[in-house]
Amino acid sequence: MGIKSSVTTPLRAETYKNLQLNAGVMLVNCDLDQYDDAEELKAALAELIADGSTLLGASRGGGSYVVTRNMRNVEADGVRANFKGGTIVDGGDVYLSTTLIEQTPEHLKAVIGNADIDDTKPNHIKIKIRLAIDDDDYIQNVVWVGDTSEGFMAIELYNALNTADITFTWADKNEGTVTAEFHAHQEGVDITEYLPTVLHYFTPSTALGEITISSAAGTNVGETAITKNYTLGTGEKFVYKVGTAGAAPAIAYLEKADYTWEEWNGSSAINVGASANGKKITIAVVKGGKALSSGSCTLAVKTA
Repeated sequence: MGIKSSVTTPLRAETYKNLQLNAGVMLVNCDLDQYDDAEELKAALAELIADGSTLLGASRGGGSYVVTRNMRNVEADGVRANFKGGTIVDGGDVYLSTTLIEQTPEHLKAVIGNADIDDTKPNHIKIKIRLAIDDDDYIQNVVWVGDTSEGFMAIELYNALNTADITFTWADKNEGTVTAEFHAHQEGVDITEYLPTVLHYFTPSTALGEITISSAAGTNVGETAITKNYTLGTGEKFVYKVGTAGAAPAIAYLEKADYTWEEWNGSSAINVGASANGKKITIAVVKGGKALSSGSCTLAVKTA
């Protein structure tokens, strides 16, 4: 008789909701506590990346987060094994490493730390490396933000300073890179309970997000031009549905948009028919077919 084998696996349907994806972004002096959920952080990240002032720079090869703890077990005569409650943490260190491919003076100053930028000549900027480390050389916080299957995770280091050697490399047919290994530091000697780092998880809000839309008559009869204040994220799509003059179509958070909803590319005029003028339309943002946000307005349609 043959032996039947089965595989026991910890994989669950929820596993795919808990994956960390892609390389993420590195930021400096970013207050994560002001954001309450994944939607707020997503909108803020788009602005922070576009602005660039808190962006550490584009990276290559991802990075790493290392927490080392100096641990020991209490020793006593006759003890032959380690016992629960007998382990002591004498201290620890926190490091966040990456490799940057952007080489602006500001990026290099952040990486080097104990350096001064001499910009007396606007088109000839110098970076001078000091032997002394000033309080201002410590970066208030260095933050890595990475995607998860349904939101974001973030790693925050307080009072970060690159304590590793500065290595700037270049190669033919390639870009120059500079490595950074940021070391977290306590704010003061009286802080002894926690290491100077925090891990954050941002999950989607359980409430349907709101987007603002408006409608104007299109170029051709039956068309409407929709404007919106939302930029699609990875894997997201717009769908729409026309209701009545008195009621806009509704959809709940994470509700599946069925066949009665039609996809919209976010820019083209929508042909809803001249008879839809004055009716309500709802635009929803869906990911995997499930609603994340929506907005409604009264349709203005070209009728003649």
